[in-house]
Parts: sequence; structure tokens; C-alpha cells
Amino acid sequence: MHEPEEVELKLELEPKDLRRLEQSPLLRDEDEATDRLVSRYFDTPERNLRRAGYTLRVRHRSGHDVQTVKQEKPGAGLFVRPEWERPIRGRKPMIEECDGPLSALIGDDELELAFTTDVKRLVRNIAVGGAWIEVAFDDGRIRAGSNRAALCELELELKSGTPAPLFALAREMNALVPVRLGVRSKAERGYALAEGEYAPALKAEPVRLDPAMDAADGFAAIASACIRHFRLNEPLLLETGGAEALHQARVALRRLRSAFSSFKSLLADDPQAQTLRRSLRWLASELGAVRDLDVLIPKLDGADRERLVEARSVAWGDARTALESVRARELMIDLAEWLAIGTWRTRPADPRHASRPLREAAAEMLAHHRRRLKRRGHDLASLSDHDRHRARIEAKKLRYASEFFAALWTGKRETKRHARFVGALETLQDHLGALNDRAVAADLLARHDIASDHPRKGRKRLLRKAERALGTLMEVNPFWA
Repeated sequence: MHEPEEVELKLELEPKDLRRLEQSPLLRDEDEATDRLVSRYFDTPERNLRRAGYTLRVRHRSGHDVQTVKQEKPGAGLFVRPEWERPIRGRKPMIEECDGPLSALIGDDELELAFTTDVKRLVRNIAVGGAWIEVAFDDGRIRAGSNRAALCELELELKSGTPAPLFALAREMNALVPVRLGVRSKAERGYALAEGEYAPALKAEPVRLDPAMDAADGFAAIASACIRHFRLNEPLLLETGGAEALHQARVALRRLRSAFSSFKSLLADDPQAQTLRRSLRWLASELGAVRDLDVLIPKLDGADRERLVEARSVAWGDARTALESVRARELMIDLAEWLAIGTWRTRPADPRHASRPLREAAAEMLAHHRRRLKRRGHDLASLSDHDRHRARIEAKKLRYASEFFAALWTGKRETKRHARFVGALETLQDHLGALNDRAVAADLLARHDIASDHPRKGRKRLLRKAERALGTLMEVNPFWA
């Protein structure tokens, strides 16, 4: 039986900007409705539902209680989720066969309250581009025990038509006030608050891939995970300008650009792919200027260090301006739309690239990156800084691809081979990264008229180690072969 689905675009914004959008002629609707939604989310003490990828809530609205089960799928803006909804009596869940897969997972006597959301919701229905869109303005709080967190977001739910108008409307909103692509559901926010999972900066999560996927679905899952990684770190970065949040945001962009490179044959005939790649390169460059200084500053002291700290402040100001620009905010919306309904998906020039089994395509990509690394790293210690940097980039692509596709090789033997391969690759990356830091440091020091022997310290030893590490990597059996 076909599962009922919810197609929703989520956007995040500040409360003051929510008010401005509410008053905008763009979103005018004479039949608007206002309500207070109190939603109680339930799970077992062991969080079995969350681990299985489901959420269960009972929402009190306009004097009625509605129970909803959703299959949670990590998204990047556009959420397409199976959902089962029905009215119930009372505010405690009642698990029956009509509640999708939950009746096979738990009984209602096993459940406890996990967290609550209390939201003032204003709903308007907007006709855009032949589609009918429900726009929900949500302003409220999440409560989990004694913990509290503010909640302010827009939900654009597709009631009829195609998804393209959702993104068109989001771009029009972004031109009026700053809105950012949302990557977390209310349930995910609630669990994080309840379990203290907020971290200073978040590393990349494992990519959820299924060996039954084709190449197109695999790329979409990988790219969405990279966007999510970036957006989870961007709020903290904008709030603090901290080095680790900046590093993780930059890694997310680098991983996404690497995914574009790995799936090059799939995207070659999509004209928007190159436009998006250029914008990603621009944003990554803005963050990279700050990251280079973050790496060098701890290695200096005294007046030299103070000079670079001042330079870092200027560079961060430029990076912040870039992050807060309409272009950067729109980039994430454009990426989410392109992943969902871009030409590469809807009208591929060669459908064979899109429909190839993902594992087959992944093995070919991994082998390609390995060959390029071997060729570019030949006689590594004698290469120029530029050519060695090219080898380093290829090592990164191989590393990211190895991480992206890990879920496709999960047998006991495959897992061991993957660990050995990635371990050898990490060692090579560490040495190449240290060499690149020295090359960048020499340029930065000269630019700021600072005399230091740091770039020359241990360079010859690092070159020998990098060359040995490359040799060791090439001797390790590829986990995909």
C-alpha cells in the first residue's frame, strides 16, 4: 500500500523577521488561521523509536487531539516523509495497526514523554506557480525536563502541484528577510535538547546509503548530508566566529565539492552544476582565508601573534559578510532544489549514469581517485609545493569518497579492509596537511612582513614520511575490490 507522504520545505529565521514576513503582501491570505499547538512527543526509555527512525507525537489543537507517526529522514531543506495521522481521545498515544510500523515495534504501555513543543502557529495558503502551498509561521519553545529552547521557523508544505514553487517562494522570502535552509525537524531539536546533544561544533555524520540505491539517489543522499553538516555548524559559527565551528563548516563545503567531483559523469550535462560549484568555491574560499590564520596563529607569540590575530579579525569580518549575504543563504536553497528536481535528476542526458547500481559506481569512483593519487604523488618528495598540493587534493577526494561509501561495504572482511585503508590514508593526509600548512604559512608570514623559521622546521622529515605513507597506502588492498 502506498504510504502517505508529507512534502515540506523548512526555513529558519529570527523572530523579528518572522513578524516582517507575516506583514508582507507576498504572503497575504484573507482566510488565515491562528492556533496554539502543544505537541507531546513520546518514546520508550531506551529511545527505540528514535533509533528505528520514527517519531510519535500527540498534538492538541483547537480542542482536539491528533496522533501522528512520522518516519524521520535527515533532510536538507526539503523533507519528504511517510506520515500516519489520526484523531484520538486524550493526550496519551494509542498504538494500533493503523499507525504504520509502530504496532510491530512497541506497545503504548512502554512509552514515556520525551519532550514538548508549544508553538503559536499562523497558517496561510498561497497559490504560487500553479501550486497550492500552506505556509506555517511557527514561534514558540521546546521543553525537555528543565531545559528550554526557542523555536522560530517557517514550514512550506506542498498541498498540490510540483515542488518548484516551494523553492521559488523561499527565494522571494529570502529577498525580503534573512531566511536559512532548515535541516532539523522539531523532533530532532527536541531530542537534542532532552539528551544534551548540542555540541560546540559538529563533525560529519555517517552517510546513510543503501546498497540497493542507484547512483542518482546515492549522490543526492551524500550531498544532502554535506549540506546538513554545513547548516548544523553555521549558526554557531555566526554566533561565535569560533575556529572549530569554522573548520567544520569549511570541511562540509569541501566534502560537498568533492562529491561533485566524484559524481562528475552524472552531473556533466546539467548546466546548473557548474554554477553551484563556483558558488561553493567562493564561499569555501571566504572561510579558507580565516582557517589559514587559525592554523598559524598558535605557532607564533608576542607581537607577531597579535598582528595575525588582528588579520584574523579582518578576515572573519569578510567571511561573516559573505555568510550573511543573500547569495550565501540562497545557495543552500538552490542546492536543495537542484538535488530534488534538477536537470541531472529529471532529464539526464544519459540515464545510464543515474540508474547504475550505486555500489558499482562507487567502486569505479574510488578506483579512479586512487589511480589519480598514485600518478600525482609519484616521486612525492621532489614535487613542487603546487604539484604536491594537487596530490593532497586527490588524497582528500579519496578519503571523502571512502567515508561517503563506507555503508556499502559492511561485511566483516570488508569492514577490516576499510579500516586499514582509511587508516593508511589518514596517515598520508596528516603528513601532506602539515606540509601544506608550512607552504601556506610561508606566504602568510611574507604577506604580513613577519620573519619566522616555522615553515622550514621539520620539512625534510615530513617529506620523507609523506612519501613512505603514500607507498604504504598503495600496498594496502582496496576495500572495494
